Amino acid sequence: MTADIIVALGDSLTYGYPFGPASSWVEEAATILKRPIVNRGINGETSFALLSRVEEDALSLKPSCVVILIGSNDALFAGMRWSETEANLRALAEAVQGSGAQVVFGLPPAVDDPAAERRLQRQRAWLQDEAPRQHWELIDFYTPLVDPTTGEIREELTVDGLHPSKEGYRLMGQAAAGVLRRLGYGNQRS
Repeated sequence: MTADIIVALGDSLTYGYPFGPASSWVEEAATILKRPIVNRGINGETSFALLSRVEEDALSLKPSCVVILIGSNDALFAGMRWSETEANLRALAEAVQGSGAQVVFGLPPAVDDPAAERRLQRQRAWLQDEAPRQHWELIDFYTPLVDPTTGEIREELTVDGLHPSKEGYRLMGQAAAGVLRRLGYGNQRS
């Protein structure tokens, strides 16, 4: 591995919408770990679009670790079947693993759209089942933002039922930093 680069790939939840990358979970994790993490989140991204840019936006940087948080737009807006999303997630993981980088998937946060949330529950369950078999790591972005009594995203942690508030992104960043530190991507030495 070259410079021990971490790349975060995803949609608006990685980008940090509506606040921007400076308020994203990526920046929070980078601050906690005292190391840069490259934010390659694009608003409105689907798993299909992410797959089309994984080589240029992530693998060309020769990362040692790629964090992938995608699927919310597949469930909410894209009209994609679960089988298509699953195939894209597998292809993303294969591309990253093929480059020699560690695959880390994020469990998508809850959304307030019931149909989309059912789809995301399926994705979370699939990732939790598949990760140990495929040697993927997982970051739980779901639990820190959800009300355990209702299973819904906590109102104070979202700006619109999908995108986290600044506090929500802070909690996501803490979750990411915990996993990345466990994987050996903690504070860089001077």
